[in-house]
Amino acid sequence: MSIEINRVVEFTRQNSGRHFLDSGDHYGRVYDTPAPESKFRVDGDDGQVYLTVTGLLAEHATVREDVQALLDAAWGSGKRGESTSFTTPDGVEHDATDLDNFSIGPVVMEALGYECKARDNTYNGETDLDQEFVWEVWTPVDSDSDDWIWDEDAVILIYAHTGCDVRGGYATPIAVQFEDCGYSIPTHFVVDFRAADDATEEWLDRHHNEDEFSQGYTSNPQYHLQESVGEFVSHNPEAQTLTFKNPHEGEGEPETVTFGYDFWV
Repeated sequence: MSIEINRVVEFTRQNSGRHFLDSGDHYGRVYDTPAPESKFRVDGDDGQVYLTVTGLLAEHATVREDVQALLDAAWGSGKRGESTSFTTPDGVEHDATDLDNFSIGPVVMEALGYECKARDNTYNGETDLDQEFVWEVWTPVDSDSDDWIWDEDAVILIYAHTGCDVRGGYATPIAVQFEDCGYSIPTHFVVDFRAADDATEEWLDRHHNEDEFSQGYTSNPQYHLQESVGEFVSHNPEAQTLTFKNPHEGEGEPETVTFGYDFWV
């Protein structure tokens, strides 16, 4: 399961133009920044790990090509006044002229016989994402599933935030499924941290819990880790590890502790 990263970038770096709520002329816009080439980006100054939306989708999602083709047809070139339409499998042509980026999703999905069961913006929760996005869960109206979170036929629409201010500047939707997730959509978007060597494992045994810096233990593992270790020392991108000074002193205490990081759906 994966999507070519260049295809994901078409959405995560889509030029969403200017929004009246944007202060992008001062702070810059996401679509003007370099596209990530992997699932993680690490700040070299403090060791902050970011989960990239580009890498997340590229590695863990697949595009629902049949749905995406209709979304693309409905959007066209995105120019106002352009005549656009899409044709559903039953042969019915649907006019989509002048629909905005947040309208083409519902119009297409409802025409296909889906209903929206959940919708949110990642901005509203604790995440380690490098950019925000709006997500919608669409399930067939005749679904046999008791709960949308378990529905294997659910289609997820992702509207990546590519502007500046989170109140505006969103891309058109990419229609995906997370087939290796166990849920219709990941239930968290945070990075997990585990001891990377024996010395750090022993340190955890003395001062913490082996699962203390994982999403099963806390809603914000990275913040919890940063509150528990000393100054950031180094990052090893090949091993995917971070090293920090040990804030504890005494016999048997190592000078540093090292943690591996990853994202588990």
